[in-house]
Order: sequence, then C-alpha cells, then structure tokens
Amino acid sequence: MPEVSVLMSCYNSARWLHDSVSSVLAQTFADFELILVDDGSTDQTPEIMERFGQKDGRVIVVTKQNSGLTRSLNEGIARASGAWIARLDADDICEPTRLETQIDFVRQRPEIVLVGSGFWEVDSADKLIKKQSYPSGHGALVRSLERLQRMFPHSSAIFRLDAAKDAGLYNPLFQKSQDWDLWLRLSERGRISCLTAPLVRVRKHSDQISSSVSGVSQFVYSTGASVCHHLRVRGEHDPSDGKDQGLWQEFLGWISDRLLEEDIEGMHGAWSDLRESYLQSERNVASMISFAGKLMRTGYALRLIGSKVLGTTLPRQLAHEWVTRQCAA
Repeated sequence: MPEVSVLMSCYNSARWLHDSVSSVLAQTFADFELILVDDGSTDQTPEIMERFGQKDGRVIVVTKQNSGLTRSLNEGIARASGAWIARLDADDICEPTRLETQIDFVRQRPEIVLVGSGFWEVDSADKLIKKQSYPSGHGALVRSLERLQRMFPHSSAIFRLDAAKDAGLYNPLFQKSQDWDLWLRLSERGRISCLTAPLVRVRKHSDQISSSVSGVSQFVYSTGASVCHHLRVRGEHDPSDGKDQGLWQEFLGWISDRLLEEDIEGMHGAWSDLRESYLQSERNVASMISFAGKLMRTGYALRLIGSKVLGTTLPRQLAHEWVTRQCAA
C-alpha cells in the first residue's frame, strides 16, 4: 500500500503529459502510485498514458467518458490506495523533492490535513517567469480563502484521504473552483499549511488564459464556496450539501447577480486583460511600467490593489444576506 497516491486528471493533454508524468516518476520519494485519469480525450493522451502504464507498475490508468474535472478527480480518488492524495495538473511539473519534502513535513505534524507549496511560474517554453509564495500558517491561509485572495495552486497540494472523504471529496456541484471548496471544508476538519519552497512548476500558456466570461464564472464558484463556508461556520444550512438541486441553482444564480451588481465582471475582465497583455510581453521593467499605466486607466486600480492586498469581505456579507433572504422567503 503506497503512502501517497498522485492524482492527475487529463483531457487533451498530449502536449505536456510526457514531461508532467516523468517529473512524478523521477521523485526522490518512491512510495507512491500515480493515477492517470483520462477524461475522454480526443488527442494522443490515452496512448501516452498507456505507454507509461506498461513501462512502470506504479502507474494506474483510468479511462472514462468526458464528465469534467470534478468527477474525474473523484473517480481517481476512488482508485487510490495511499493515505495522502497529491495533486498535479497534466501541464505542470513536480520538482524532484516535492513529495519527499511534503511527506516529511506532514509526518511531523499529525494535525495537518492539507499542505501546499510555493511554485515557479513558467511559460510554454519552460522559461521561468517568477517564483510565487504564500502564507504558511493555518489562520492566514483560511483568511485568504475566505477573502478570495491568492492561494497555493491545486498542483502543489497534498491532502489526507480520510479527511477528504469526511469532507465529501470534491463537490460535483462545483464545475469550477472545486479545490477552493474542498480546501475550506478541510480547514474545518484540521490544520492547513503551505511550504514556502517552490516544489512545482506551473505553466502559464495561451490555452489557459481565461476569457472574461470564464473567469467570472470561476469567481462565482469560488465566491459561492466561501459563502457556504461562512454559512457552515455560523451553523446555517449549506446550499451546496447536494440535498436540494433547485436551492443550489437559486443560490448560484443569486451569487452571480450580486457579483454583477458589485461590477465584479468589469473588474475581473480588466485584470484578465492586463494579465494576458503582461504574459505576452517581454516581462521586463518596461513591461511592468506599461502594466502599471494600463492598470491606472482601467478605473478599477484602487479596488484591484485592495483586493490583492487585503482581500474582500464580500463573502461574509453575502452569507448574512443569504440567511436574511431565506428567512424572508
């Protein structure tokens, strides 16, 4: 029984898959299995997965019809034997000591149910863009989740399988931000942490750059996850518990409407455009100056800076509004 099950969901990932899988198989920590879930790919992804499965007995290949990331991850977890689940996206790369470092950390801290790490941001040519790091303590990380601030990437996370099962695994209601929802549920059951060392390399490429519509959709789900967390902490009913699909759709639609009222779409669209422009630039001093100038001209500069530095109390406010709305219904 391996100590760690590395979980990777793949959909049309042929361009990056070989490097990603190879980075797992080259880990200094050897007590793991690698579960590759093909989510109905139409490119060469299944063939690449099968070749790895034939060469290395640690690789488990799962094929299924396309049903999205959330269900693919849960299906992979159903096949897992490890006490810990380590996530990796099919276009990202583990540093060689990633698993060893994280497992050494959690072995010494039995209260930990989730730990992430910093990462190197790289482009499609593997050129380093910058190193990203995050708070390390439980309280600071929970505040980041509650306030919709930056959080360590999904690809850097390892979490306890038993705690995840107790939390309900990835919630199928969340088509996006399923990690955000699970991290909050795990934080209600134990301590979460983050290592400052960059243990993964996360690719930023043109296929990933979200359109404004897609980005706002993701923000709706992450906001919904944070609002549901506040409701659970207050002892109120959680509309994401899966018992009432109609209530969930009402809740999600209401969150979307409230975000429109707050002009989140305009703010997020401005940030997405700025980020895309910066990623396509030379990313030098001149690019940074240009970025700052464009930011000031968006009309959202103060709100964007505030949200990046301090986060937002909007989810807490919306939790209160939702309770009042339900009481009045």
